Amino acid sequence: MKISIAVLLLVLSSLGLAYAQAPPLGKAQRQAVIEKTVELVGANYVYPERAKVIETVLLKNARAGKYNADVKLDDFLENLNRDMQVAGMDKHLRVNNNPRIVAELKQEAAGASEVSPEFLEMLQESNFRLKRVETLEGNVGYFKFDNFVELRFVKDAFVGAMNFLHNSSSIILDFTDNGGGASETSDLLLSYFLPEGTRTGEAWDRTTNQTTVSTVARAPEVKQMLDTPVYILVSERTASAAEAVAYTLQQSKRAVIIGSQTKGMANAGRLFPIDERLYVMVPTILNKNAVSGTNWEGVGVTPDIAMAPEQAFFSGMVSALRSSAERKTDPKEKYRLNFLAQDYAARIAGEPPPAGFLGACLGEYEGDQRIVLEDGSLHFRKGAANRKLTYMSDYTFIVEGRTDYRIRFALDGGQVTQCEVLWFDDTSDTYKRTK
Repeated sequence: MKISIAVLLLVLSSLGLAYAQAPPLGKAQRQAVIEKTVELVGANYVYPERAKVIETVLLKNARAGKYNADVKLDDFLENLNRDMQVAGMDKHLRVNNNPRIVAELKQEAAGASEVSPEFLEMLQESNFRLKRVETLEGNVGYFKFDNFVELRFVKDAFVGAMNFLHNSSSIILDFTDNGGGASETSDLLLSYFLPEGTRTGEAWDRTTNQTTVSTVARAPEVKQMLDTPVYILVSERTASAAEAVAYTLQQSKRAVIIGSQTKGMANAGRLFPIDERLYVMVPTILNKNAVSGTNWEGVGVTPDIAMAPEQAFFSGMVSALRSSAERKTDPKEKYRLNFLAQDYAARIAGEPPPAGFLGACLGEYEGDQRIVLEDGSLHFRKGAANRKLTYMSDYTFIVEGRTDYRIRFALDGGQVTQCEVLWFDDTSDTYKRTK
């Protein structure tokens, strides 16, 4: 069974596996690495004109002694990679130290690479990088995974997760920590949301000088969700295949992208051994989207809704819930979904409470209910229940752990006289202040 070295690299790096410190590099060794890197980039890089710039910069820096102080391999690679990426304007370009991957590359080139039991065990222990799948309030489906692991390893689990989400009113795909991976797995995901036969792009491979046209092919087990609204969460950590899915669905007007600008790694490539421990990643394939005629290389995918990554989830929930509400004809269900959306919206840009208002709310209310101050925040207490209150607006608070009601306080002459429990079904209960 052949192994995907690119996927192995992604998984190893994502799992944070450490390797023994490499021995120091001599001047001749550093020069040999630079020359071999320049040779491999020049022969394979998808942008030949940039390869010439990289060659000029790296050899000039070497002659000037820029890398002479980099006795430690890690320091040398850090400086070399920075210069190469700046000169080539490409974050995919990178020399890495991993003898295990070099050995796999050489075995693969010889046609004898097999998946080791250790590698399979590592994939299984990480659940194939599938982190979380669930149904949230308002029947919003949520799926977070941090790599597109090669399809033959992850297919059953991936299809199972998508089947679980099949009846969702909206889908949120969380790519905020997704560093990419296998294109066949990203193609499978696209087939859930785009009609079969849809042309998604074309790819020119410099190493073969061939152009391949990509179209959506639906496997029999794929239950498509062609009309389900899709929201994709991204960050500066989102890269490669994850960017490809986000960009393709965005250009096809099939998904709303939420978060911050992505990494900008569009062109796929290969890993080439330099010596027994080092290898270089070189983009060899130029991708073009069928709609835009270009890609996100060096720029990243621009979100439709710009948002700090830590708030992107809340924004996605707001969008998903409001979208569902618009499609409802039942007024009560429409109200409930908008009620939920207001809670998530307040977590993004909640207003500060008026000066002195928190103190005015403290006290006891009918129904053996109390409002107390704890760690600088209001808390609602009744019996054993103790829930933090987070201010929204209009004298109203979100109740921690509850999405079916909120608490609003009524002011009269600057004094709080009562509190109201506002329910998701547009009803309310009123409790007068007793002390």
